[in-house]
Amino acid sequence: MKKIQDKYTKQPLGRLFSSIGRHLLNALNVRLHNLDIERNYYALILIEEGNGKITQQELADLLESDKVSVVRIIDYLSNKGYVKRIKDPSDKRKYRLTPTNKAKKALPIIKKAIKEITQNALKELSRKKIEKLYNTLNNIKNNLN
Repeated sequence: MKKIQDKYTKQPLGRLFSSIGRHLLNALNVRLHNLDIERNYYALILIEEGNGKITQQELADLLESDKVSVVRIIDYLSNKGYVKRIKDPSDKRKYRLTPTNKAKKALPIIKKAIKEITQNALKELSRKKIEKLYNTLNNIKNNLN
């Protein structure tokens, strides 16, 4: 049993996840090279799904990230012309985030690329194994919280 366990614990799990994340992002950047953004694709999708109602704090919660990091993401996407901050009329301290027309044109391309790259990454796995993989990854995440 020890040899089997050592085989899977030799490389730290975080290192493997980090490597997979880098490979996925690199594949996305290659596929989306015509866009003038190189990251934060998922944040842009969440902003679109918020229908102009999502706040910076809500985005931070969804991304499981701190507010300072999310402000940097929003600044980046805003400076590139993909996101607008709109003052919340009911609470002037809050900003609602909304995708621009530029983002609305790019989002179908981004979503398609994410879907195809994910399918390629999982192509050797059956539907049942994919479901088990996602359940296992969520269990690992929950164990660390």
